[in-house]
Amino acid sequence: MAAVLRSSPKMRTSFSRSVRVQWHSLFRSVWLGALAIYIIRLNETDSLHYYLAPSLHPLLLCCPVPLLFISAIMGWQGVFGHKHVHCDCEHPPPSGWIRTSLTYGLVCFPLLLGFLLPDLALGSAMASQKGMALSYAPPEIRRKEPLPEANAMKVQDINGLPSRMDASKASNAAAAGQVQFIPPDEYSQEFADLAQKLYREQVIQVHPAIFSETLGAIDMFQRQFAGKSISLTGFVYRDEDMNQDSHFALGRFLVMCCPADAAPFGIMIHVPDAAAFPTDSWVQIDGSIGSVQVDGIDRLEIRADKVIPVAEPSTPYIYTNADSVEAYDQLQNSDTGQ
Repeated sequence: MAAVLRSSPKMRTSFSRSVRVQWHSLFRSVWLGALAIYIIRLNETDSLHYYLAPSLHPLLLCCPVPLLFISAIMGWQGVFGHKHVHCDCEHPPPSGWIRTSLTYGLVCFPLLLGFLLPDLALGSAMASQKGMALSYAPPEIRRKEPLPEANAMKVQDINGLPSRMDASKASNAAAAGQVQFIPPDEYSQEFADLAQKLYREQVIQVHPAIFSETLGAIDMFQRQFAGKSISLTGFVYRDEDMNQDSHFALGRFLVMCCPADAAPFGIMIHVPDAAAFPTDSWVQIDGSIGSVQVDGIDRLEIRADKVIPVAEPSTPYIYTNADSVEAYDQLQNSDTGQ
């Protein structure tokens, strides 16, 4: 037998390759199984929203069963497949410890971090890197909308900058049917329709389901909403350009697909004791809608009457809505129990 092996180098090579393939199969089986378990764990702990938009959750949850099935097949190959080589194709498993470690390290390291690190929402550190957006509608769009006479009274804001803030006259104008929301173009019709509905509210509740759309509609028609009461929730964000004794931004991350494409959106908050609220803490703001001019551009601002510390919501991110008007109606119906 020894003579046969000595005279058959191809047989020895084939046997060596078969053993190597077995080890690679076992390793890949473990990795695929661990990936399936990780997805299941994220779902059971209600943590999928930290990594993926809700609309994509059903697709991801279809993966664990196929992954476990493939893992079982590769595990069987690793244990009982010593007599078989997968194929004689041009793509053999990596050879050598260095090459193998680099290849599998690229896929194992992220998975290991997923198991070891806590699931946390993005915060001020990432918002600083991406840049917090504090404006929702282009200034030229806001200027196209004529200012209703009942809303034209100018007052001084807390920084001494001009602002239009007569809530009582705005309410009278709405009652008289004088406040209109005319979209500057066909693409802004949804904002105008949503603004019309929001304006009827005594206190505008900024629901997470239509967070960016609500603030976008208010920002587009700033002058009409001046002085209206509003309530919304977000995390405290600061940067060095703000007057941190009296201002901070209330932020949320808008996610399209996953946190990699998350965009931070926020609105300026004026409150006398702004420094008392830690960065990244979650708060509910109850106040009135204002407007300040910064470098000749109208910026939306909320004058806070009440700041209430709250716990981070179970779903901290916000998402775009295909039909914000319909979503608003559904939210109103659910609030009224209809």
